[in-house]
Parts: sequence; C-alpha cells; structure tokens
Amino acid sequence: MPRAHAKDLLFVSKSDKKTIASWKAGASLQERTGYQIDELRVKATADRIELSQRLCLAAKAAVRGRSKSYRSATSRAYYSMYHAFRAAAFFIHEGDDHEEHTKLPSGIPGDFPNKATWENDLKGARLDRNRADYDPYPKNDLMFKQMALELIKKADSLKAEVRTYLKNKGCPL
Repeated sequence: MPRAHAKDLLFVSKSDKKTIASWKAGASLQERTGYQIDELRVKATADRIELSQRLCLAAKAAVRGRSKSYRSATSRAYYSMYHAFRAAAFFIHEGDDHEEHTKLPSGIPGDFPNKATWENDLKGARLDRNRADYDPYPKNDLMFKQMALELIKKADSLKAEVRTYLKNKGCPL
C-alpha cells in the first residue's frame, strides 16, 4: 500500500506545472519501456558510443579502396569524436546539455584524462570538418589526406579512452 510522507507531499505541493509534467513524462517512459530512467540513460550512452564506432569505421572506409574521399573521412572522423564526447558528457552531466558543437568541448568532464588536449583536438577537428564539408577549395581531395589520417587516429584513440572512462564511472558498456 503506497504511503505519502509529509515531506514528499510538501515537495509536490511546491512544484510548478512544468516540474510535475516532467515527472509524469518520466513515469510514463518507465512504464512504457520497463526500464528505470538511469537504465535508459546508460542505453542511450552505449548507443551513442556505438554510433561513434560506426562513424570511425566509415572514416576508415573512405580512405581505403579505389574511390578514396579524404574530405568524407575528415567529416566522419570528426563526428566519431563528437559522438564519443557527447556520450561522455551526457552520462556524466546526466543530460544532453552540451549537444551544440561549440558547447561540447566545455562539456567534456573535468576529470577526463588529458581534458585540455582533447578539448583542443575536438575544436580543431570541428574546424577541419567545416573546411572539408563547406569550403570548395582546395579542389584536390588529396589536400585533405594528412588531415583525414590524423583525425582517424585521434578518433580511434578517443573511442577507447571514452569507453574506459565511462566504465570506470560505472557505465556498463
């Protein structure tokens, strides 16, 4: 039989409409899925790590074979890094408050290994991705080769670091 304590009723009685609507949405989500909110948060984190992995594989594929595309590889490698860090930020900050590309570097958890270096690497990778995706020059795709290969290495390294970091923080990936 449910019991409502006075402190809980007081808490509810002082909550605004938006807060109560959020509780209802959370309760409904848990009922529909059969998972607790924190379990759903872990699943969303794992799925974003998986997306990061797929994007890194796409970057590697773009530099192999006969029809190489270093511009595409640059873009995919950046997005691999972006989603790896977005997963870490989402899990640690318990929300997707750092989704914007310009905000994500500041959302890298403070205790992430080599945070300052990775923050700079992510910012640089974004600028490289912007050049590859938006600038018509240089026209020669080979001019992006070195950039693409370096970003692929960073993305590969980052995936492993983020996975280890999240596991150490209690995220069962």
